[in-house]
Amino acid sequence: MNDSYPVYRAEVGRPSIGRSTRFSRRRFSLRGVFVVLLLTAALFALGGWGVKRALLGLAEEGIAEVEAARISVQSGNFVEAETHLRASNRAFRFGVAWLSPFAIFPDWCLHIPGLSQAMTAQAIFGIGARGTGAALAALSVVENVVGLALPEAGIPSALAVFDAAKRDAAIAHGELAAAESLLSRIDQSVLPPEYREKSVRLEKALPLAVALLDSYVEHQSLFRELLGANGPRTYLFLFQNNHELRATGGFIGSYALLDVNSGRIRRFFVDGIFNPDGQLKENIVPPKPIQKISAGWSLHDSNWSPDFPAAAEKAMFFYEKSGGPTVDGIITLTPEVLERILTVVGPVTLSEYGVTVDAENFIPIIQEEVEVRYDKEENEPKRILGDLTEVLLRRFLSFDHPEETWQLGSALSGLLNERHILLYSRHSEIQNLIQAAGWSGKIIPASHDYLSVIHSNINGYKTDGVIDEIIQHEVTIHADGSVVDMVAITRTHRGGHTPYDWWNKVNADYLRVYVPEGSKLLSAEGMTREFPEPPLDYDALGFRRDPDIVREEEATRIDEVSGTRISTDAGKTVFGNWVYVSPGESVTVRYVYELPFRVLVGGGKDNPEVDSYSILYQKQSGTPGAALMARLSYPEALKPVWQTPENLIPYQRVFETNRTLASDFYWGVVFGKAHTAD
Repeated sequence: MNDSYPVYRAEVGRPSIGRSTRFSRRRFSLRGVFVVLLLTAALFALGGWGVKRALLGLAEEGIAEVEAARISVQSGNFVEAETHLRASNRAFRFGVAWLSPFAIFPDWCLHIPGLSQAMTAQAIFGIGARGTGAALAALSVVENVVGLALPEAGIPSALAVFDAAKRDAAIAHGELAAAESLLSRIDQSVLPPEYREKSVRLEKALPLAVALLDSYVEHQSLFRELLGANGPRTYLFLFQNNHELRATGGFIGSYALLDVNSGRIRRFFVDGIFNPDGQLKENIVPPKPIQKISAGWSLHDSNWSPDFPAAAEKAMFFYEKSGGPTVDGIITLTPEVLERILTVVGPVTLSEYGVTVDAENFIPIIQEEVEVRYDKEENEPKRILGDLTEVLLRRFLSFDHPEETWQLGSALSGLLNERHILLYSRHSEIQNLIQAAGWSGKIIPASHDYLSVIHSNINGYKTDGVIDEIIQHEVTIHADGSVVDMVAITRTHRGGHTPYDWWNKVNADYLRVYVPEGSKLLSAEGMTREFPEPPLDYDALGFRRDPDIVREEEATRIDEVSGTRISTDAGKTVFGNWVYVSPGESVTVRYVYELPFRVLVGGGKDNPEVDSYSILYQKQSGTPGAALMARLSYPEALKPVWQTPENLIPYQRVFETNRTLASDFYWGVVFGKAHTAD
């Protein structure tokens, strides 16, 4: 492809700031009405001479050429696709040129009849020109990738592909960002009905595309490091089954060892987790809840802490003590990762197992193979998971399907942001990059309120796959400034009559609720009061005790009324209890606690003119996300003066928000003093 492809470069004019702006406004006030009327009249007059028809023709031509380019890409004819995209870009740029006088008007002119049509048309043509410019850059990426993946070259280096895409990805990012800036100049009401739905879809898609490329450009150093640009790297993959929840995402049933250097995979080995566990040379006392099912602590139970960097350090320790090599980092995956990849690539036939796996049947097929159908003599129940992962990995790295590669990149970005994939590096500079990207799974510090609900399935089978969860959080700011929270966690078991035995069992959950450090528990109800005895005399048998677990357990106290274990972890106060949910039933656990800070307004050194309340909800890694219903009530003495997000609307001294907690969520309100005149 010719690197000097033409793209639309004109910028929408914006008034300057300062004295020149005031002067321009005075001139506009004297002549503005005349200019607007003149240009509007000219537009309608020219429309009578066929300009309107010509503009519609250009728009239809641009859209048709884009569709033709899409078909050409699907058939692998990139030269033809480039020709169609250039023709589309040319048509849209002609429309921009014809309507260029309307680029000078500020956004508020969209309210002027006649002018709004012209400004909207100019913005749409601009978006078309920018969008096809981005598509040409993306096509250049595809051509470079395909060139690297020619049959005689074999599977290309992922690092080479990354470097080849770098320049054109930056160009595409700039074009899409410019297109996004034009969205505000579209007046939906003047669009023909058949185009309004497409425009709405465009308004949703453009910011997502820009965000994806933002992430790509921003995290280039991290991607290069993970691909082995700075030397060979060995990563320990941990497959976490979120149908059997544990703190960082799920029970670790299998693992993989990956060696990568300069973007090329040297080794990818998958194995069941109990094989290295059987080689563990040290006896270590597990956390007390795990003692209910295991006398010793090992790799498959290592993810006890919801703070993933802490859990990853434990996992590396256990793996290396089991005879495994020293690894540079850990990557965790939940089944959601393979499900979304299958959504993109379609069904995969595993002839050795006699099954075809797709996104819909993935969980039951893999679960049945692992639990029931595996060869008992070979005793490798997790082998199917490794075989499927290897097929998908090779499909992804072959770059034979460029459109899929782009879609997979988008899917992986979402999986990282939702923490179905977690990353950890033992190298501090790389870990800092991971943490800056928001992919570390670290428990986040919060200056005000905080809530994270953490489940650990202890001998509860795979029942978390059929559990629905609702988190109700009510915050009350009292007249004296004290803040009391109520958290109600409702878990509903949909199993009991499924064709799979592992979904028809009781869900046994050790629940931990992380709240601001120093919070005072006022009441707790709905849980099971249970204190299992240690299975062994650990001291007599010479078991080693983990210092982090010892520190937490020695500081734990028991609430006499509810039996709640109250401890401190990762800078938070933690409430811990056993919760059991039988098939077909619902259980609600409720905590009421007072926060360690107050919200006071009134003036003076200790009582400022404004104060705020804010909360960070941090989802448990690997979960699909509970339904969150949050409510904040405040007294008459307070008046909200600012809130984020802006769509939080107060009603009778209450703020409410409902959402699915698919990712972390933050909201807050700034209060001033309410006056009687208000």
